[in-house]
Amino acid sequence: MGKRIATVLGILATAFMLAVTPASARTVGPGDTIYDDVPGHFYYERSCETYYSLTISSTRAVAGKNIYSGHCAGHVWLRMMGDSLGKWSNDPTSITRTSPKGKFRWAYIKGCADCHAYIVYP
Repeated sequence: MGKRIATVLGILATAFMLAVTPASARTVGPGDTIYDDVPGHFYYERSCETYYSLTISSTRAVAGKNIYSGHCAGHVWLRMMGDSLGKWSNDPTSITRTSPKGKFRWAYIKGCADCHAYIVYP
């Protein structure tokens, strides 16, 4: 029983810290510049001068790569967390995922297979 309580308290403390941690404390990938980092939206530029964005709610996520900027060869990559953590998906320009029952809890976005991944909450 004591271990269960300690585990629950640890999870609650982690959730609290994530909720109160300012966006400026986010780890930034090498050469990346973050322009918008608010709940539901994330917008950044990779060192190759290409812009990526993710807009997420509990029912829909749209990740995109601006193909008119920069010179990144990488795709936009998206990974969703609903009931469980899904597999990475990628596309040259955009990915849209829907959750009719509103189960999206967060998503990851990155600009190439080996790039830094950013977590974004609705």
